[in-house]
Amino acid sequence: MPMLNSIKRRLVEHLATLVNELHVGSDGTIATSEDGGARTLARVVPRVQILDDTSILVEGVLNSSHVFSKAIQEVYLQYKDANTGEFIPVYRADIHSLTKSAENEVRFSFILEVS
Repeated sequence: MPMLNSIKRRLVEHLATLVNELHVGSDGTIATSEDGGARTLARVVPRVQILDDTSILVEGVLNSSHVFSKAIQEVYLQYKDANTGEFIPVYRADIHSLTKSAENEVRFSFILEVS
């Protein structure tokens, strides 16, 4: 039996509270559902918005102050507990290499769905 929409909305509301860090990294390995870390180049606090009863939008921006000598090859979302330091991986994607300099801005946008 499929989950009812009313509980999906509650799960989405909870998921929105669990995505509080967006990392970009230099690890170019293929992403899998078993991933648990990143070779972090930078971390930003993402903007998280509930779109509807089944999905959230997560966006993070690297502005001109973010400059890296290594190429960005992965994006990683996680929950990190400020009190304990415990972290829970939420999502990781390997991406085509991109160079981040002081002359560009990069925005990452993800839609996470509860189905």
